[in-house]
Amino acid sequence: MYLGCTLMNIRFAAAASALAISLAAANAAGATTYVLNVDGCTGGCGYSNYGTVDVTGQGTNTLTFDIELANNVYFNQAGQPDEAFSLIGNPTITVSGLPSTFGVNGSQAAGSHHESAFGNFDYSIEWLGPPTNNNTLGVQSLTFTVTGPSALTLDPNLVGGKNIFFTVDVAGVTDGVVKTGNVGATLVPGGIPEPATWAMMLMGFGGLGAVLRTQRRQRALAA
Repeated sequence: MYLGCTLMNIRFAAAASALAISLAAANAAGATTYVLNVDGCTGGCGYSNYGTVDVTGQGTNTLTFDIELANNVYFNQAGQPDEAFSLIGNPTITVSGLPSTFGVNGSQAAGSHHESAFGNFDYSIEWLGPPTNNNTLGVQSLTFTVTGPSALTLDPNLVGGKNIFFTVDVAGVTDGVVKTGNVGATLVPGGIPEPATWAMMLMGFGGLGAVLRTQRRQRALAA
């Protein structure tokens, strides 16, 4: 009987450890979704939600950014607009995967890039064009990768009581009128995990559940 209890305790501990590992791996592998919900446009650009910025790989030396703008919201193409962010420790990074309309792929040292309404950030991704005007708008998504010498984590600016992790210079279209300016991305609590995150969490919970079912059956037989 004592041996049986010991084995059950070992199995339970192993399953709990597997669950903890699964949750840790899920957190590292899953994307963090930031919502572009702070309007920094002069007079407002007309929306409450301008899209999302998904960042995968925080805590590793490689980050993948996926910017998806909302309906009728586009990347600003006029006036040397850029997208900006900061990283803890201000490392020199390598940017890759940018399309030719954005720049620049390659090494980028931490600098000081002023973003109207949101302050200074370390790094920027610039719109190069063509076009270099907003007569024809069409670009609403951007994906790129950032690699550093060590673990990378976004470093927000505190603006008006909100942590701003990323800024995007947008062109919002309302009733045919184009309004431009910066919008900021915040981390909204209770975001929905990515599918890969759910999968790893379910695997961990599944193992723990199997051990608990086995314990119940063994106790019923002993009774």
